[in-house]
Amino acid sequence: MRHTPTLVLMLALSSTPAIAQTGATRPPVPQHQILSANPFGLLFNWFNVEYERKIAPATTLGASASHVSGLDYSNAALLLRWYPQGAALDGFYLGARAGAYGFETYDYEYPAPATGSGRGASPIIHRRTEVQPGVGIEVGYNWLLGPRQNVTIGLGFGLTRLLGSGRRSEDLPVLPNPRVVNIGIAF
Repeated sequence: MRHTPTLVLMLALSSTPAIAQTGATRPPVPQHQILSANPFGLLFNWFNVEYERKIAPATTLGASASHVSGLDYSNAALLLRWYPQGAALDGFYLGARAGAYGFETYDYEYPAPATGSGRGASPIIHRRTEVQPGVGIEVGYNWLLGPRQNVTIGLGFGLTRLLGSGRRSEDLPVLPNPRVVNIGIAF
């Protein structure tokens, strides 16, 4: 009974390479690029688009851009993804990203009260855009569906570290990069 957890762990670790080898026999897909977006994000004023192009049998290069209206946040990034099963654009991937991340910041200036009025004037709002570079990693999964494998659905998640010095990198130095449900076309 003492060795049961060790036995379970050994079985799990030895079966993982076998499962990975089965996925490695996946044939290459006929498409060479994907253009996708998240239609569900529109409900939350989150707009994104992503382009990915096959550059090797297991590697893709791409670009993404997104904007979240409520948070005054935008980004544009380059993507490099590796599909370990050898069929780029379809299946599990590990990726790296690098890009520019922009934030709207607001500074408030309160003028001195006018003499005799007893109250100050309305604050003056200064709006500025702060842009910082960032690099990150991601994991995800793409499915190519349909008889011609030309419809794609993708899920993923990653984290990006802001590299610049500024107020935003001090407040939130690591940003999440959700890829909730990207739906698109492969061609």
